[in-house]
Amino acid sequence: MIIGIAVIVITLAQCGDAARPATPAPAAPPTPSPIPTPTIAATFVERQGSTLTLAAQPFRFAGSNIYWLGLDENVGGVDYPSPFRVSDALATAREMGATVVRTHAVISAGCPRCIKPTLNSINEQALVHVDYAIAAAQTYGLRLIMPLVDNYNYYHGGTGTFARWRDKPNEAFYTDPEVIADFKEYVALILNRVNTYTGVAYKDDPTIMAWETGNEIRPPTSWTREIASYIKQIAPRQLIIDGNVRVDEAALSIPAVDIYTLHFYPMDRSRLAAVALQVAIADKAFFVGEFDWSNTKGGDSLESFLRVIEETPTIAGDMYWALFGHLDDHGYVNSNGGYKLHYPGETEEMRRRARLLRDHAYVMRGVAPPASGIPVAPLITELGERIAWRGVAGADTYSIERATAGPDGPWQVICDRCATDYDTPWSGLPPANGPAWYRVRAYNLDGVAGPYSVAQEAPTP
Repeated sequence: MIIGIAVIVITLAQCGDAARPATPAPAAPPTPSPIPTPTIAATFVERQGSTLTLAAQPFRFAGSNIYWLGLDENVGGVDYPSPFRVSDALATAREMGATVVRTHAVISAGCPRCIKPTLNSINEQALVHVDYAIAAAQTYGLRLIMPLVDNYNYYHGGTGTFARWRDKPNEAFYTDPEVIADFKEYVALILNRVNTYTGVAYKDDPTIMAWETGNEIRPPTSWTREIASYIKQIAPRQLIIDGNVRVDEAALSIPAVDIYTLHFYPMDRSRLAAVALQVAIADKAFFVGEFDWSNTKGGDSLESFLRVIEETPTIAGDMYWALFGHLDDHGYVNSNGGYKLHYPGETEEMRRRARLLRDHAYVMRGVAPPASGIPVAPLITELGERIAWRGVAGADTYSIERATAGPDGPWQVICDRCATDYDTPWSGLPPANGPAWYRVRAYNLDGVAGPYSVAQEAPTP
C-alpha cells in the first residue's frame, strides 16, 4: 500500500541518510508487564502444495494490516508506538476474528529511530520495540507476516535507502552485488535476532508465520530467487512470500517461495479468481496481502469480494488495509494514508463493513462468529471540568458514574452509555458542590458491560 503523500513529507524530514545522526534520541523501551502468558503453541504453519496447514489441518485466515507496530508516523512524528497502542490494536484484531496480522515492523532503515539508522549502525532500542510487538502478538494468538523492505522510501526507509548508502541509483538494489550483500546482512540481522521478551530467535518463532521479500517491490526473478533462498537457508521452518507487486510467472517455480500475493485497489473479483487459479496451477499458496475494504477506489462490493475468497479453497487468506486502535490518552489514532478502520466503527457504514469483516474472519476459520468479547476496564486520563479515558478494544459505548460520599459510592449514573471514543473528552459533567469521584466502564456491541475503571477524585474547584 502507498501510505500517502503526508508520509512522504515525513520521510524527507526524518530519513535523510548523511545529514542525520546515527544515534537515536533516547526514549523509554517498552515494559514487559502488559504481556500475559503466550497462547500460540510451538507449531509452525506449513505449506502442502497450494494450501497451508497447521498441525496437519487446513489453515485459512483473515486478518488486518497493522503496519506501524515497530515504528509509527501517525502520532506526533516518527516514533515508537507505546506498549498500550500495540497491545490494543492486536487485541482489536483478535476481537475481529483475526488469526494473522501483516506488519511492516522490520522495514526500518535510514532514519534516527530505525533499526539501521545508517549502513554501519544498529539501533538496539528499535529492535526491542519489535521484540515487544512479536511477543504481544503471540499472547493474543496472532501470527505475523513480516515484509523485509518497502518499494517506497517512506518514514521507515525502503529499497532506495540501501542504494543511497552506496551512492547508487534506486534500481541498484536489485542488481548491484554490493547493495544486495548489504540487504542480505540486514536480513540476517533480523532473522537471527533473539527476542528479549521470549528468548526465541525470530527465525525459530512460530509466531512469525512468513517472511515477505518486500512490500510491492518490483524485482527481477533472479533477485527473488537469491533472496528467497537466502531467507529459507536461515529460517527453514518459516514460510516465504514473494512480495512482488504482481505475480511473476517466472518466479512461480522458485522452490524457496511458498506463497504469492497481490494487492487489490480496487477490489476486483475477476482478477482475484484468475490470479488465485494461476498460483494454484503452479502448486503454490496464494493470499490477498492488502485490499480496499472501504471501496474508496470503487470496484466490486466488499460482500462479493469476500465471498470469492471464502468459496475458493486455494486462497489461503486475506488482509484488509489498515487497522488503527486507540490513542494513549483518549480517542482513536487517525491515519495519514487513508483506508483507516476503527472497530466497531466511526460511521454507520464503517460499522456495517467492520461487521462483515469480522463475520468473514470466522468463516475463514470454519467456526461461527462468537459473542463480542467483554471489554477490559478503561483508564481515566483527564478529570476536571471534563473527563477523558483511554479507550479499550471492542468498546462500543461507555457509561460514566459519580459518587459524592466517597470512592466506594453510592454511585449515580450521569451518562448511561451516552459516550463513545469519538466524543472524548466528555464535557457533560454536572457541577459539583463538594468532593466528587468518577468511574467509567465500557459496553461491547452486544450491550455487555466490562469492569469499572479505578475511581478517581475530581480536583476541588
